Amino acid sequence: MLSKLLKYEIKATGRIFLPLFLALLIFAGITRFISAVGPEKWATPAILSMIIYIIIMVGMFVMTFLMMIQRFYKNLLSDEGYLMLTLPTKPWKHITSKLLVSMLWMGVSVIVAMISILIIAFNKGDISDIAKGFTRFYHLVLEQLGASAYLMTFEIIIAILLSLASGILIVYASIALGHLFSPHRTLASFGAFIVLSTLTKIFFILVSFNGFSNIYFNISSINDLVGLQSTMQMVIGYGIIFTGIQCAAYFTVTNFILSKRLNLD
Repeated sequence: MLSKLLKYEIKATGRIFLPLFLALLIFAGITRFISAVGPEKWATPAILSMIIYIIIMVGMFVMTFLMMIQRFYKNLLSDEGYLMLTLPTKPWKHITSKLLVSMLWMGVSVIVAMISILIIAFNKGDISDIAKGFTRFYHLVLEQLGASAYLMTFEIIIAILLSLASGILIVYASIALGHLFSPHRTLASFGAFIVLSTLTKIFFILVSFNGFSNIYFNISSINDLVGLQSTMQMVIGYGIIFTGIQCAAYFTVTNFILSKRLNLD
């Protein structure tokens, strides 16, 4: 059932995002073309194209954020919730599907934005130079760290994904908590977000005090790339554990409310 929910969510949101991505790349190409021809000959079109490109870029990221909120609230906490939550599946699958699709579109938005910037800003030779630079850096890191470089890369990717999931799940938890207060649900959601953010910061300070002491000790003794790698892995490890706990807490709160305390009246 989770796969069906994912397919439905991607199809519903793709109708909005795919045209946005295409429009961004088209105006990046137009801007690049005008720049190649000579902006002094096409001053007004060049300015208009760049303005439209920037508007689409900003709109793409704003739409990603708003869509994340709108899909969760409309499908699960508005009148549509009567239909969605009567499907033969658990609430956690609804949360998971919306979380994964939100992460997908956020990631794709960043990739498309980077591609559009490359289209506008870089020449063919520049891209080749960048690729050679990354290749040299890759071989240098692999030479110094060996196979542990792959482990560190994997840990960084996990940390990024968990951070992204945490940012989405705290919004979901805030909306779900705010929904418990019928008269002022929007205001209550903002309040819940502030409370959750504050509690998270307090928890971070409490659990990381000893960890940061160890990290500080390691930093003071760094004298080579291997030492730096060990310290970085410790930092990333603490980050993964802390962010994982955050995700689990936000997910649990949201799932509990949708399963046990939901009131759509």
